[in-house]
Amino acid sequence: MANEFLIETTFQLEKDFLNIGVNFDIEKPVQNYKKLFYFTSTLVSTLNEQDPKRILNLLYRIDLQEEKVQSEMQISSLTFSELLAELIVKRELQKVIMKNYYSNPENQ
Repeated sequence: MANEFLIETTFQLEKDFLNIGVNFDIEKPVQNYKKLFYFTSTLVSTLNEQDPKRILNLLYRIDLQEEKVQSEMQISSLTFSELLAELIVKRELQKVIMKNYYSNPENQ
């Protein structure tokens, strides 16, 4: 099940990045969340330098509040791109878990 969540999270990231006009072109199969975080962090860093408005569009699209990002920045030792990548991947994973939970008839 954990591997299935990784696959679905990667797919969700691809979909949401594509919706803001950015290819999430990660090599598959993705082996683990660490590689997913690293790839996302690199992409976020590039976006932050070239077109920061797209990051804001992505945050809005995936329902990740700017206030959450700002409050996490106050307590995190990660770089901006690393933290943002972590929050984005966690939010996408959360969406995948919720979708799986609510699509199971036993949970209705």
